[in-house]
Amino acid sequence: MMYCIAKNKYPLKYFSCGKLISDEPFLHLRRNLDTFVLLVGSKGTLYIAEDDQPYELKPNQFMLLFPGHEHYGYRESEPGLHYYWCHFQTCHNQYKFLTEQQMNQYLHIEKNTVAESILKTYYILPQFGEILIKNRIDLIFNQLLDLSNRNYYSKTIVTNYTLSLLLMELSQNFIDTSTPKIQDISNSNYKIAEIAEWIRVNYNTDLSVKKIADKFGYNPDYLSLVFKKFTGYPLLKYLNRLKISEAKQLLLNSSANIKEIANVTGFIDEKNFMKLFKKMESLTPTQYRNTFFCKHFNKN
Repeated sequence: MMYCIAKNKYPLKYFSCGKLISDEPFLHLRRNLDTFVLLVGSKGTLYIAEDDQPYELKPNQFMLLFPGHEHYGYRESEPGLHYYWCHFQTCHNQYKFLTEQQMNQYLHIEKNTVAESILKTYYILPQFGEILIKNRIDLIFNQLLDLSNRNYYSKTIVTNYTLSLLLMELSQNFIDTSTPKIQDISNSNYKIAEIAEWIRVNYNTDLSVKKIADKFGYNPDYLSLVFKKFTGYPLLKYLNRLKISEAKQLLLNSSANIKEIANVTGFIDEKNFMKLFKKMESLTPTQYRNTFFCKHFNKN
């Protein structure tokens, strides 16, 4: 895999963006562009190749297509494909490609001042990767879509900087997944991590702190205290943040109404959902949805 690095002192140059939604089988066009193309999977699988190297872009994944390299669809995607796309260039078209071996040298050689410079002052863009916190990428991409379709007084500047924020977020995503982390992980921490994963899978069911504690054999107050030490949040707040995070995704990426979203994310009472959402986000669900309503969609 290749990596692109470019100075983050300067904003990137935005050209266009959109969200492809295809209700029919989809095959990407064959083309060779003079811009970078960022793709972020949202639903379904995009089958795309660059220089005859095939990739499968799935939800929670991103891909960077390089300028001057041919890319094309090598297999039809099933109906229901959704993905974000954006065309851009670096400032003064200045960037550098690194091989995986070169990038590893920068990241893993102890006390390497070059590595420190790379991490602090460059966009670091892998050719392909997994997204750790998808709601952050979705939010910024939706901001970019919204701003690019508004009659904004400084549209060129604001889209350049919003795009730059998006690529910095992806750079941080790469750093978080690649740099070594030294942690003292106790047996208790492993158990809490297991519980956190179970909550992630079952968050939209009728859960309570007591039900979770009973399932894993803990006192509710003790479990909440240990959970806060491990995650930074008491157990109930962690559960609610998970629910609201998923609700935000549905508000931005679906046409479901507020009641449907409340039910899907595990709220029995729609009013409780709206009250909690307003408390955590300082916006009602409808206000949050309407914040980024200007978007460009395409089918091909």
